[in-house]
Amino acid sequence: QVTEEKDTHHITIESNVESGIVAMAFKKYQIVLTIVGLVDAISYMLVTPSLVFYVLENGGTKDQYGFIMSAFSFSSFCTKPVIGWWSDNQGFRVPYLVSLSIATVGGIVYVFASALPGGTTAVGAILLARLLGGCGNANSALGFAYVARSVPAKEQTSANSFLSVCRLLGMSIGPGINILVAKVNITIGDNDKWAFTLNSLNSVGLIIVFCNFAAFVATMCLLEEPQKDHESDSEMDSIENGKDIDVERGTYKSSSSSSKYDIFRSFLSMDMLVPMLSYYSYNASLQLIETGFAPAANDGLGWGPIESSAALGSITLVIAVNMFVVIQLSKRGVSDTNLLCGGLVLSTIAYILLYALWIKDTTMWHFYLPVLFGSSSYPYLAATTGSIFTMAVSTKPALRNYQGSMQAVLSMAASVAGFVTPGFVATYCLRHPEDVLASSDKRELTTFSLFAPLLSVLTLLGIYYLHLTGIMRYNELFRESKTESSADGPSEAAASFAEKAADRGSSLASESSSLVPKRKSSK
Repeated sequence: QVTEEKDTHHITIESNVESGIVAMAFKKYQIVLTIVGLVDAISYMLVTPSLVFYVLENGGTKDQYGFIMSAFSFSSFCTKPVIGWWSDNQGFRVPYLVSLSIATVGGIVYVFASALPGGTTAVGAILLARLLGGCGNANSALGFAYVARSVPAKEQTSANSFLSVCRLLGMSIGPGINILVAKVNITIGDNDKWAFTLNSLNSVGLIIVFCNFAAFVATMCLLEEPQKDHESDSEMDSIENGKDIDVERGTYKSSSSSSKYDIFRSFLSMDMLVPMLSYYSYNASLQLIETGFAPAANDGLGWGPIESSAALGSITLVIAVNMFVVIQLSKRGVSDTNLLCGGLVLSTIAYILLYALWIKDTTMWHFYLPVLFGSSSYPYLAATTGSIFTMAVSTKPALRNYQGSMQAVLSMAASVAGFVTPGFVATYCLRHPEDVLASSDKRELTTFSLFAPLLSVLTLLGIYYLHLTGIMRYNELFRESKTESSADGPSEAAASFAEKAADRGSSLASESSSLVPKRKSSK
């Protein structure tokens, strides 16, 4: 009896030590992902406000400025699938370090672009710097992929929300740093031979270099490759026994090993496409605010850059507060599906109000309240969409080992919204001031701006379809089984999931029949 008590005490000590080690590891990677997220956001917001002046100062045009702005997003879009595939095959450290190195080189090129002959050469160097910066910014997909592989399933929404808060904080810090370098004017070298002037426009490149170097050192020293639980994965794979579960019919169908066809078929499943639509939807809808608010408020309220910047700057605080609300709700057991549906309903209402209330010569609150509601919906859509997408990838044997690539594809949806929607909003959604005066309703937006609530409604219908067919419930059962695997052991979790999955065949039929009106029997 004494021996048993000693053994129990020994096991308890070992358990506490192991949990302490896990907590330390969590803090290490969290520090790295926080620093990288801050650096990416700060670097972008450092350059964006002053880029047009830097291009014009070096002999460029406004058309070239617009092209350079789009080039950053397009470069990030093209690099994300490459860096995602790389992380699946080589881990996370090397892609992170390489992307940060490329971004550092981009900062150096940005600084010394003004030392080159003005015109095509200098503007070409600025373009090259932004292309390199876009390649470095593509590592944003790696953070969510790292969370997908290393954080327990039920904690992923909170972790993704925290990463989003860090990026929002960086976007708030960036413009403030621009104010600090506003009076920089340092000449290096001899004016008779060679001289280089460091001013408020090119000095931001040095800050980009310093920030990316700090992120490089943090990644090198602290980031560890996530430990994959091979035993658990093999047990969960053995549940399916080389078969895929047809959730809609409650049956099993045979499948071979992960071929290209299996990957393609799994990728085109509804539980993959609906989160991608959600990701594109809320990013495209936000562009209606980011692109349309300043010109609409200028015509409707007479606001200048200062008033518009103050109004849009307050959105960051609103989003951050709602992010923490999402984290707390997720920890208290509110499902990702419910959070997402709530965000979609709020988004639909907000963007309908945006179209209805943005009227010339009305009050400030008519312009600001829809923006407040629209930005408040963002936290309920962003983190939950990522978690639902990660959950869907985990349920598919053909995609389970490609989390990096899949997260990159999901992030590409945001990039598409970033470089496609602003042009659409400026061309088709915003009315010219003379058109507003000539109209009877004095609205600042055309009916094309209703694309935002329509996208939210379409996404909501997609979520309802996943719920109606039982696909969402099946994915949730799988995630619960993965969580049990880490707590109870893979064998017990495998047995639990097998029992729950088998029950879906009978329960789905009853759920579906309850949704269909019964016909009266006739002789």
